[in-house]
Amino acid sequence: MKKKGIEEVKNGKYFTLWDLIPYLLIAAIAVALLLVFLLPQKQNMTVFYVMHGDEKVMSYDFDAGELTVEEKYKDGVVTGGGENGFFVEIRTSDGFNRFFVDTANRTVKMTEADCSFTEDCTYLPAIENEGDSIICVPNKLRIVAGSEVSSPVTG
Repeated sequence: MKKKGIEEVKNGKYFTLWDLIPYLLIAAIAVALLLVFLLPQKQNMTVFYVMHGDEKVMSYDFDAGELTVEEKYKDGVVTGGGENGFFVEIRTSDGFNRFFVDTANRTVKMTEADCSFTEDCTYLPAIENEGDSIICVPNKLRIVAGSEVSSPVTG
């Protein structure tokens, strides 16, 4: 390069607006794609299922207000009234779980379990959207919002 050309480059601007436009376009497209694919599309829960291993224990339909307990588990499922919802206690061969169904807000929250000293599943947030779940691995119990899941919990 000639000495005059080198001096022009040294004394010129690092970037011009036309140099930055492709980078700004790429950044804008990347941000738009991240927003589309990473922000969850929340759908309110209309039904939830409780599974013990690979067997359905019960289901509740918020729209119909209908609680269905499978015949095999009728002796192990107890429900009780509460404010704005009801409690469900489930006793299986693997243990005891209790959760609260908030019918006003359409949420389910695990409140008690005998699975371990720390009762880890009770610290999980309440499920409220399709696809959310609460899993108690030692008791092989799952509460799944929106659809039945056929894969069992093993532990």
